[in-house]
Amino acid sequence: MLELRHLRYFIAVAEELNFSRAAEKLHMAQPPLSVAIRQLEQELGTDLFVRTTREVQLTDAGQAFLDGARRTLIELERAESDAKRTAAGELGRLSVAFSWSARFEILPELGQAFRTDHPDVELRTE
Repeated sequence: MLELRHLRYFIAVAEELNFSRAAEKLHMAQPPLSVAIRQLEQELGTDLFVRTTREVQLTDAGQAFLDGARRTLIELERAESDAKRTAAGELGRLSVAFSWSARFEILPELGQAFRTDHPDVELRTE
């Protein structure tokens, strides 16, 4: 089964085009990194890298996978951030009930101040 760590490992190797440097970047030993990349290639049913004794290059499948892997990790980071921001009240929706008189006096001022401080929160009034 494909795991997020495989995506991170793959991206590191693809960016470095060197297993040893990628392992250093990931703060791990090179043999487990090589094993993980082989597992990923087996899972996908294709080689992602062309390896020689002197160099490592991406295959066409590797380049296609790199683009998708980067997008996946970006979306994951966005989802994590959105969850944390929502929990902190910085993202989402706030519904406010008000009396008829507040509609003219206090509500516009409060709404503007709230939107300034929390631009990603939808303010709904009832």
